[in-house]
Amino acid sequence: MTAQPQAPLVAGAAVVLTGEWLEAALQAVLIAARARTLNGLPNSATHLELAKAFTTAMSAARQCDVAAPEPLQHYPQQQPTVTIRDAAQQLNLSHRQTQRLAPKLAGKLIAGRWLLDQDAINEHKKGQKWTETP
Repeated sequence: MTAQPQAPLVAGAAVVLTGEWLEAALQAVLIAARARTLNGLPNSATHLELAKAFTTAMSAARQCDVAAPEPLQHYPQQQPTVTIRDAAQQLNLSHRQTQRLAPKLAGKLIAGRWLLDQDAINEHKKGQKWTETP
């Protein structure tokens, strides 16, 4: 018989996380912080405090090697650099179609000119290939 991981303990309004549950919660907080950063939103103080609490608990339990508890503050915020014209060529779309997609492609209107994120363009291209029928 294999040992199953102990489920989170719920005690009223409190939840006790241990082992892999604690690590999963830390990953969820980091994913949420990364999504906020990629969407141009500021990092949440609540996410930062949760990450600090999780890393402190994990370090205390010596369950894994966790770096200093600042995982949320320093995700690089990359400025979009791809013009509509370049993105349209990459996506095989018209200028107008690409401009309509710009907000969904992490585009920012800077000085009256759309600039898009290359990673978002690449993900969109993968999505296009995925939905195409053979």
